[in-house]
Amino acid sequence: MTAPRRFRQDHLDPARTTGLILCGMGGPDGPDAVEPFLRNLFQDPQIIPIPRLLSPLLGRLIARRRAPAVRRRYLEMDQGGGSPQVPTTRAQGDRLAALLSAAGRPTLAQPAMRYWRPYPDEAVRSLRERGAEQFLILPMYPQYSDATNGSTLTFVQEALDRLAPDAAVHVVEAWHLLDGFVATLAANAGRGLLRWAGEGADPRDCALIYVAHSLPESFVKRGDPYLSQTRATVSAVHERVRSALGAAGHADWLARLPGGTSPLLAFQSKVGPIKWLGPEITAETRRLAEAGCRRLLVQPVSFTCEHIETLHELDLELRREAEALGVQDFARGAALNLDETWLASLAARLAGEPFHAEAARV
Repeated sequence: MTAPRRFRQDHLDPARTTGLILCGMGGPDGPDAVEPFLRNLFQDPQIIPIPRLLSPLLGRLIARRRAPAVRRRYLEMDQGGGSPQVPTTRAQGDRLAALLSAAGRPTLAQPAMRYWRPYPDEAVRSLRERGAEQFLILPMYPQYSDATNGSTLTFVQEALDRLAPDAAVHVVEAWHLLDGFVATLAANAGRGLLRWAGEGADPRDCALIYVAHSLPESFVKRGDPYLSQTRATVSAVHERVRSALGAAGHADWLARLPGGTSPLLAFQSKVGPIKWLGPEITAETRRLAEAGCRRLLVQPVSFTCEHIETLHELDLELRREAEALGVQDFARGAALNLDETWLASLAARLAGEPFHAEAARV
């Protein structure tokens, strides 16, 4: 099933200056921003699917209750008490704009976030003042969901309707099988596996888990394509991992690894008592550890940059849980960040040009 087509798909003139808006959920930029960020997040009925009239009250209550613990988690990340998402997204946008401009498509870039600054109105005004004549909206979520892409893209499109009503707008809805995206994740996962294989580790003592942000099951049941697109991403990434390990002479080693022949997918970051997609990453880690896993590699597939879900939930919380269960070597593959293969591939996609990453870039 494909995402519902409710976003603008205007034709953009390659000779005119394009305002590239990279949009995401955002994150607090310091300790004082944690509670208002959470309030904005939990007031969105796309995140907590309850009647809209109850969303403001419930959002305030959840934010007030969760803020102290979440504030501590941000402080433990050693990022100044805030999220690195916006600075990284800004750097990604600058690189994409440079690549597109060098290819003859003048482009300016600006981040726009859903639940904290910079908001879409700020992004649109900034781009207009700098000379943007048309707009290209790019979600920083590879797989489409109404709770992420849908909510955020609608928010940005509404700002453009208000502030640039006559400008052409083209929206990218998802890019879960983008060639450079798949190649980069495969390279990140493959390096860890090649290290273990090169050290002569028993593959039966190792495991690979791909992890994605969870989603309420009710979304999928009503047709949200997030789960199917996430599975497609994992399948494509793992095929490249198998190619890389095979090229290095470790195909048999990988075949004996839990998650080597058939990829393992788990989910993280569920909120509230409703049923979310599973298996949950901590439960899956416990299952593998009880079966003898002593080396665990976790590769995120949902995140374009590091933030609390990777830097705290995986690097600190999951690592502690895994080590308490007997895992002696915990490894986590990086998010996309400023990987040049991914950014070059994405720039080619935005320009409508072909791009083919190396089959096994490890």
